[in-house]
Amino acid sequence: MFKSESNSSVPKNDENSALLLAAASAVSPVSELNAVNRAALCKSASVVHVQRNDTVKPEGANRWLMYLIEGNISLFNGKDEVGTITARSKEALQPLFLDKAAYQSVKTTSVAKIVKFGREQLDILLREQQKNAISVIDVQVTALDNLIFDDIQADIKANNLELSSYGDAAAKILATYKTVAGIPELAEIIQSDPGLSAHIVSLANKTESANGDSITSIRGAISRLGVEETQANIEELLEAKQISPSNTAIEFRMRRYVQRAVLSAAIVQVLARDIPDLKPEIAMLVAMTSDIGELAILGYANKHEAHFKDEAKLSEVIVNLRTILSGWILSSWDFPEEFVEAAHTSRDWYRNHNGEINYADLVTASLLIIQSEMPDGEHSSIPSADNLLLARRFQQAGIDLKSPADIIKAATSKLISVQALLKAS
Repeated sequence: MFKSESNSSVPKNDENSALLLAAASAVSPVSELNAVNRAALCKSASVVHVQRNDTVKPEGANRWLMYLIEGNISLFNGKDEVGTITARSKEALQPLFLDKAAYQSVKTTSVAKIVKFGREQLDILLREQQKNAISVIDVQVTALDNLIFDDIQADIKANNLELSSYGDAAAKILATYKTVAGIPELAEIIQSDPGLSAHIVSLANKTESANGDSITSIRGAISRLGVEETQANIEELLEAKQISPSNTAIEFRMRRYVQRAVLSAAIVQVLARDIPDLKPEIAMLVAMTSDIGELAILGYANKHEAHFKDEAKLSEVIVNLRTILSGWILSSWDFPEEFVEAAHTSRDWYRNHNGEINYADLVTASLLIIQSEMPDGEHSSIPSADNLLLARRFQQAGIDLKSPADIIKAATSKLISVQALLKAS
């Protein structure tokens, strides 16, 4: 299944069975199986002992998913070393050779162990499990998490979810939206506010269309609603859903969220121009809405502001609930699947990147750029682009995430143009 001078699969014994079960519960996507199915998959799996300085190639990788569970390996693209993986690291939880474009062989730098799981059997077990299971996301929550989550859950069920607009931005939009020349300019105005953007698309998705497709851009939403109805909705939404932060912690997080969402949207538009089959308008809306759960959290925290005067506590709630709420909101508001996927995966920094670069990848890249060029000034879970598979994929497309000055310059230029529109009233 791969070339190595010592590629013998070791017969199963108690030690190897324990290694296989431990790996199955940790590595992706095998860990998505329940305990019974993981045990079934392990019956056909094996442990491979590899000697130091052995070369491993992906021959047979269409039949097996392989994972490093002990030792260290170097990754090679031809003769060039392009990275390393250490057992029990985040990278080791992903299959070797799944991303064929990233590297073509690995060389052990120590005695190592690799486990093999049958790809076809895994796919069958996952499909059967998904047919018979309810999807459950297990999140450890606090009392403050529940305070926010219960309010949002009730309003989603009542179709009354509020995504607030920051007061200063709302005032500028209300003073401008009737004066712009046409749909492109009106779209730019709406796109300056994440909450307004999401609400306008949600309203458009509720309007019947000839083909029944979900909206993928603000221009598409305006076209479906009509300019006059869009303008009426802008006025109604902004007058009803403006937020005045009740304390400095909420105000700080709200300002930072809006700045990040708007800059991320501008960056992905720049990136999408160089990626075949990705459209800048769609990329913008994906980025604008991928963290929309954070906006919901801030709005509902403002209703309980006495509990959220500590910025650290507010930040913890955001980290715990942002991803699950973002995906839930977008799904319940009939956003297309690629929007929901971006909400669920764009902050999974170490995921594998198979196939072509997609919209979720653009959002991840934008967050990496923002953190590298304009860090929060606090401890962040966002890593450097160094040694990430995603950075290498973008490098192959001619985009250097490690030197993003030109990308930031182009994105900032776009933001300046939008701000000029808002000040033109």
